[in-house]
Amino acid sequence: MTGFDFDVLVIGSGVAGLAAALAAHQVGAERILVAESEGIVGGSSRLSGGLMMGAATRYQKVQGIADSPEALFHDYMTLNQWKVESAVVERLTSRAGEAVEWLGDLGVEFYDQLVYGGDESVPRVHCPIGRGQAVVDVLYRQCRESGIEFALGQRVDRLLVADGAVVGIASGTDEITAGSVVIATGGFGANEQKRKELFPSVFDTDWSYYIGADGSRGDALDFTRDVNAQVTGFNRGLRLLHTDFDKMYEAYIPGWLVLVNSEGRRFCNETAPYGIMDGLMQEQGDSAFAIFDHKTLVEATELGVARYKQSIPGSTKRQSPHWNLDIIEMMLKEGKVQKRDSLEDLAGAIGVPTANLIATVARVNELVELAEDQDYLKDPKFLEPIVSGPFYAVEVRPATCCFTACGLRINRDAEVLDETGRVIAGLYAAGEVTGGVIGPRYVGSGNSYGNCVTMGRVAGQGAAAHVD
Repeated sequence: MTGFDFDVLVIGSGVAGLAAALAAHQVGAERILVAESEGIVGGSSRLSGGLMMGAATRYQKVQGIADSPEALFHDYMTLNQWKVESAVVERLTSRAGEAVEWLGDLGVEFYDQLVYGGDESVPRVHCPIGRGQAVVDVLYRQCRESGIEFALGQRVDRLLVADGAVVGIASGTDEITAGSVVIATGGFGANEQKRKELFPSVFDTDWSYYIGADGSRGDALDFTRDVNAQVTGFNRGLRLLHTDFDKMYEAYIPGWLVLVNSEGRRFCNETAPYGIMDGLMQEQGDSAFAIFDHKTLVEATELGVARYKQSIPGSTKRQSPHWNLDIIEMMLKEGKVQKRDSLEDLAGAIGVPTANLIATVARVNELVELAEDQDYLKDPKFLEPIVSGPFYAVEVRPATCCFTACGLRINRDAEVLDETGRVIAGLYAAGEVTGGVIGPRYVGSGNSYGNCVTMGRVAGQGAAAHVD
């Protein structure tokens, strides 16, 4: 440790960076600095719901939920068809439950109710009281009480290297040395050019927008080039269905909507988890139409509650910000909603085969009468008839960029690998800045945050050990 300004230097103050810094301190690192490009701690983590997956936790056991890291690993890998870094995922899933309990021990409070994040076998998503900001607050307080230093407004532009190992960072003319460096700078969603290059399926100049922090510019992809860091996970991340109405976040679509593809045919359970819906939309050319009638729209508006399948503890049920009569009528005037008195005319307006759309609607109405979705197994409580004109159609696309998953390739110890697959000595990474951990199918709510906290701890512990 002699000769360095710090033992461990962490770049980024989201939960991955905070977890890395605190974990490094807990295993013996004494001098730790967290460098943050923005003027506020927390990155995108403070804007998140903070949901976190974990298996075999004490919180599950209290609720009588039988689970195991092996089951989580199986669900994770199966959903992704093994198209992820399997050893890294094994480390993530084996330690995610431990990471949830670690947060609890530090002071994070969770709701008693656990929820399904996606298509997993049992509820394993833990919901913090106070959302992501509460988790950031607890970690930041613990870091400060542990003597960890913070440098805000310091945007790193290069790494310092000596004898083939990373030994610090630089911001302009300022250089800081360290025994090891952890990169936890988040993704690149706020950088339109990088979205276009590395996540093209979400890039659309008219429709797409990013819901994370302004500091998510992908700086690490630039300042790690000189050490030949390997980048993996091209075109991966999470996209949510979005209308062309505004840039307002809505995680799910109301269950009463019916989606049809360019052929005028229904193709899915409209209440599918958003990680699954992303892939389903990709198979349909990333465009579909929500079909409904006036009666259902009026009833949904008068109900005043957005009918989503998923309910998160602590969230306030409210009207959907998009799917209500006032907004639909407003968007109708702007030409972003098609409204016709007959299904024949509606099909013509959106360019789908008339016979197919009529047959699809007839089938939906039949399923309503049967009180069973025999085609896609949607909960019958969401089945609504489409019988009372006028009829509506609204195009939707997976254009809301929640986070990006193309980034630095790491091994299971969170060490960054170079283009040859070799470890870059002294360099670690965790969270959204890494690639290969989040796969082509998002496992569900809690996957990204769980990755940040869990692998942040792994990176911090490894970085501290490297200094020794």
